[in-house]
Amino acid sequence: ILGFSTPPGRLSMMAFILNALTCALALLYFIRRGKQCLDFTVTVHFFHLLGCWIYNSRFPSTLTWWLVQVVCTALMAAIGEYLCMRIELREIPLSSAPKSNV
Repeated sequence: ILGFSTPPGRLSMMAFILNALTCALALLYFIRRGKQCLDFTVTVHFFHLLGCWIYNSRFPSTLTWWLVQVVCTALMAAIGEYLCMRIELREIPLSSAPKSNV
């Protein structure tokens, strides 16, 4: 069903890409570490590969499926890491006041 020639194929590809973008936001809220974004992304897509393999009873062999998965993996990892790094690189507020009154 994936392909540029039919409207359902284009819609499916756009759904995969939008899913990668929303998963990048999930990386920001659940992972919060730039170093772990690639590991989590590859793990999620590996489980997706296993799920597709089990559901279809055969290993995915179409080139368009693999290309969409590679693009989505790259998007999810890059955007997720960018968002996480923005959070990690925020300034740490320093105050000269004591933290406790002990």
